This record gives sequence, structure tokens and C-alpha cells, in this order.
Amino acid sequence: MKERLRGFRAVYSFTFKQLSGTKSFKIITVLIALLIAGGLIVGSVVGAGRGKDHGNGTGANGETTEVSQVENVLVMDESGLSPIDFSAYLKGNKVFENIQFKDFEGTDFSEAIKDSGVTQKTVILQIVKQGTDYQLKGALPENSLLKEKDVKKLVSALSQAFQLVKLNKAGLTPEQITAAMQSVDYSYSNIGDKSNNVATVIVKMVAPMLFSFMLYMMLILYGQSVSKSVSGEKTSKLVETLLVSVRPDALIAGKVVAVAVQGVLQFIIWIAALFIGLYGGDMVAKMVHPGYTNPVIAVLNAVKNNIGESALSPAAVLLAVAFFFVGFLFYSVLAALAGSMVSKPEDAASTQSILQLPIVISWLLCYFVPLNGNETFIPVARYIPFTAPFCVPVDTLTGAVNLWESTLMLMVMIVFTLLLVALSSRIFKGLILYNGQKVNLKTIQGILKGKQ
Repeated sequence: MKERLRGFRAVYSFTFKQLSGTKSFKIITVLIALLIAGGLIVGSVVGAGRGKDHGNGTGANGETTEVSQVENVLVMDESGLSPIDFSAYLKGNKVFENIQFKDFEGTDFSEAIKDSGVTQKTVILQIVKQGTDYQLKGALPENSLLKEKDVKKLVSALSQAFQLVKLNKAGLTPEQITAAMQSVDYSYSNIGDKSNNVATVIVKMVAPMLFSFMLYMMLILYGQSVSKSVSGEKTSKLVETLLVSVRPDALIAGKVVAVAVQGVLQFIIWIAALFIGLYGGDMVAKMVHPGYTNPVIAVLNAVKNNIGESALSPAAVLLAVAFFFVGFLFYSVLAALAGSMVSKPEDAASTQSILQLPIVISWLLCYFVPLNGNETFIPVARYIPFTAPFCVPVDTLTGAVNLWESTLMLMVMIVFTLLLVALSSRIFKGLILYNGQKVNLKTIQGILKGKQ
């Protein structure tokens, strides 16, 4: 094994320095990390500020909290519950607390609009009893500056206050009124069914989608770099001289590992920037706006607390990163295999299907098959080297698989990666003399059997 990997360190060091030592790589890596961290910090502070703004904007449920344009209300109370002090019930409500209320003795709207207190920003409120029910009616005088939506918002708020009025008139204590007005939430699910759990929905849909897309983009970008690097060495006139001091296995492994380390290192820096921005932004936002709760962190805590004992634990994170690296390495070796089959530089694009088809098919299977309710596919896909990189890291992070199961899957992935390295190096060595010639399956088969 030591002889087969002769020259690995030299190839790895040269390739890694060549790829990551450039100014463009350093600038892009640092710039994107700063944009991620800075954007999240600014977003958290701005979001917290909007959430705390009760004067104007929107409330927690998306309802407008703009101060009402209504200045006064003329109340015609025919409910029999007089006197009603709406001002006391709206106290503390920044939308309506500045409205002045005045009682009107009478039941005729045409008489009410003649009252001296009526202005262009007055609402006439009539409260009537119809059987056992009560009805609140709002009306605007002619030439009013108010709009229909102003009346609707006011009457809606007053109808809620009127519920308290009725309970108070019934002789209930403040504690009893508070208990009676408590809202009741309801949900429906089968026993043992967690399909309605927000954390479960995120794990089943959002997390695999984001991770798969990220892995797909990295494999496409860095996979092409591996393929071009290997094919460039193969079509170089110095390749015969190079192979005197470096074994094919070391050449393939050195180039692939260098690109994989570069890609994963860049990925780790950006993920670290994401968490720094997320938790740093939450810290800054709480300093500026005490009591603020970051919704993203709340969701992460929900995932951690509701699915799997090992979810987001340090051991799970380390295993997930290790599996991500090995899976990325496996597909990088596959890209090297594609590059090994290139006989001319202009043929490099035609071999990319060897890399792209398994990536696309594996991603589609790992994402869409479970969504269709197939629960038997993923347990099998976790041990298949093509599909495992798309499902095992997420399953490990979320606790869907135990740590020992994830370790076993990692060992299987390493074995397949080493076998693929051996296969790629053998094909690379066997096709050295085929520069400029067409390579077909029969040629590949002969190389693997040792006839070429």
C-alpha cells in the first residue's frame, strides 16, 4: 500500500497550494463569509426592531398596528347594559387608546349626526339587543374623512371589549373574566403520528432540500475541477515522466483529496460564518431589543428537542461533517474517473455524464421518494455509496439514525471510496497510451482484465 501511494503527499501539497493559494480563492471565501455573517446579524437586528415597533407596521399575526384615524365615537346604547366605559377596556391598546367616547341619548342616526361633538373623524356606534344576542353597528356621517376599513377595525376591537362588558355585568370577578377569555388551541393527529410537528416537517422537507442542493452545487463545481485536472495531466506530454516518480494511485488520490479538502474547508468556513451570524445576530438583537426571540433559533431548538436524542449533538455534528467529506470525496473520485477516460482535452465535456447522472438521479431518489410515503427506500439508500451522501449527514444531524449506525455507514462509504480510487488509477494508467484515440467500453474492459 505504501508503494502504491508513493508521491501522494507531493501531489496533494502541490494541487492544494495551486487551488487555494490564489488571491481569488481567498477573496471569495472571506467575502462570502463576511456577507453571510454580516447579513444575518443585520437581519436579526432589523427584524427585532420591526417586531418591537408597536406604533406603526405590523403585529405578530400580520395585522396592522397603525394608530386609528378615528378621533371620537358617539355611542347610542340600546343594550340595557349602560353605562359602558369603552375607554377603560381599550386602555393600553396603542391603536385605539386616544379615541374619545361620548354617550348619546337617542336611537335615531339622523339626530345623532347633528350632535355638536360629531366631526369628520367621528364614528357613530349603535348597540342593540336582538333576542339573546347583541349587535354593534358602526356608521359614518356625511363628508367623513374616515374610510370603511377604519370603522371595521374599530367595531372589531369594540366587539371584543363588549365581551368583557357582558362578563363584568354578569358579576364575574376579574380572575374569572380572565379565565373565561383565555383562547383555546386545538389540533388533530393520530396517536404516535408526528406528521403535523413543525420540526418533523422541516426535517422531512426543508433540511434535505437545502442540503441536497448545496451538495449538488459543490459536486458540480468542484467535480469539474477534479475532472479537468486529471484529464489535463493525462493529456500532458510530461505524464510519462511524472509517472516515473509518482504512482497512478497517488496521482489520482492526491489530486482528488486536495480538491475535496479545499471544497469542504470552504464549506466549513461558510457554515461557521452562518452560525456566527445567526447566534451573534441574536445576541446583538437581544441587547438592542430585550425579549426578542429569533424564529430560526426557535426552530433549531424545536428540532433538537423533538426529534432524536442525538440531534445536533457534538458527536452527531462531527460524524455528519466526516460523512459529508467522504461522500464528497467519493464523487470527486468519480469525477477523476471521468477525467481518466479523456483521450483528448476537447473530449472532457463528453465524459461529464459519468459524474452528473449519478448526482442528479441520487438527489431525486433521496428527496422525492420519501415524500411519496415510501419508508423502505431510505434505510437501503443509506448504505448505497451514490445515495448515502445525500441522506446520511442530514439523518445524523437530526438524530434519525443512531451514532453507531452512522459510524457503520461511514465505514462502508470509506471502503467504496478506496475501491473507486483503485479503479480510477488503474484506468488512468491503462489509458496513458491512448492519447488522441477513441476510448470505448471494450477498451475499458480490456484494461480492467489486464489485457491492455
